[in-house]
Amino acid sequence: MAYFKIETDRKGKLKARIQISGKDYETGKAKIFTKKVYNNDNLTEAKFRKYVDKIAIAFEEEVARAYHEQKTVANNKVLTFSELAEEWVQSIKANLSYNYYLHAQDATSRFNKFLIEKHLDKKPISEITVRDVQLYLNSFLTGYAKTVSVVKMKKDFPKEVNFRQLARDGVITRCSSYGMRRKGNNITEEIGRKICAECKLDFDEYFEITTENHPYAHETIKGHRRVLRTLFNEALRYEWIVKNPVCGTKIGPGNSNSSLREVPEKEVLSFAEAKTFLKALNDIPDEYIYKRIPIEIMLLTGVRQGEMNGLRWSDVDFEKGVLHIRRNRLSAKGMIYEKDPKTKTSKRDIPMPEMLMEDLHRYYDWFIEADGNFPNKLDEYYLSVNVYRTPIYPQTLSHWVREFEINNGFKKVSCHGLRHTYCSLLLSQNVPIQTVSKYMGHSDSTVTLKVYSHFIPDTQDRALNALNKLAV
Repeated sequence: MAYFKIETDRKGKLKARIQISGKDYETGKAKIFTKKVYNNDNLTEAKFRKYVDKIAIAFEEEVARAYHEQKTVANNKVLTFSELAEEWVQSIKANLSYNYYLHAQDATSRFNKFLIEKHLDKKPISEITVRDVQLYLNSFLTGYAKTVSVVKMKKDFPKEVNFRQLARDGVITRCSSYGMRRKGNNITEEIGRKICAECKLDFDEYFEITTENHPYAHETIKGHRRVLRTLFNEALRYEWIVKNPVCGTKIGPGNSNSSLREVPEKEVLSFAEAKTFLKALNDIPDEYIYKRIPIEIMLLTGVRQGEMNGLRWSDVDFEKGVLHIRRNRLSAKGMIYEKDPKTKTSKRDIPMPEMLMEDLHRYYDWFIEADGNFPNKLDEYYLSVNVYRTPIYPQTLSHWVREFEINNGFKKVSCHGLRHTYCSLLLSQNVPIQTVSKYMGHSDSTVTLKVYSHFIPDTQDRALNALNKLAV
């Protein structure tokens, strides 16, 4: 008899797990056969249930037929790593972000090459041990991510070299034009020769060619470990393994492999710095309002950069005074796409302070100047736009923030640093941790505590005063 259970994944999408009671044709003993079904067509729960019911009936018939025909049921066969990885990666492509799909594809491909070297690629995934995975992770620590040929500047360029003009002439990109005047900066040989040819300089006088080994960052290794852990969890759900071998591994000499870390104070703005930061934002001329507002929103609401890029005017609720966070707008390999927020709890409503509401009303009027029918097309317009009111490239916000900080003498705080600042400011003002966690879109308030607990004011005196009252 077929049994299935429908549940939701962390993104809130429906999925089902089917179980069939049958017999193993090799032993003749009772055996449980399983199959997973994903809601790739975004069906309603009722329609998805009917769809799964049909799949379950067909799967039950397949199990019975396999026993009578003395064949192994493909869905119950213990697959090799590469076979399971191929199925899993395709499910990611259908259900998760394109960036994660590319990362998972790279991580599984690398691990499979390692298995080929160790002659484990043809064996069932159940035969891969903790030591096998640990040896693979250790190989990152002894190798290099890449060895690159770089050109180092031996001395500063003459003052006559105008990098902005070089960028306008297409010799270099606009992004690379920043900070290239200083001695010691690394650039490619091709760019160095282009600059010297354009400015009639002697290449050997200003540059020397060398090579650099770039080791793998610990976060990169942790990323590969997370992918493998998730994949082996699939084998665990299929009951092909009794324990996930990745969970027994570690990276480096430490005991923790958690990607969560406390945010250092240098990565956030203090209360006084945030106040000065906002004042400097307000001094930006109205002709650059399209640059000012997104930065202000990130600081005063704590939205992620992808969420900021995905905000449309239909997500701004002036009546309730909240922003509706409903999507991310991201880029990968030159492709721009939209997806659901990072987790299910990332879909949230964030209250807007009065100063932001006032600025958004002015920003609203700025859009009307270009399109009188703008109020009827709120779902067509994004908030992160250029001067022509068209959506910006997802990474442009980072350049705007850095440009603003350099021009106004602020320390380097990234777009994500503005999110950290928002959270630290709320906690420092004794806003309840559950409220902060909700506005940040964290899946659990323990995540907020683990990362930001050091920003919570010391409450030892208050606790002692409360207990001392018992003696009165």
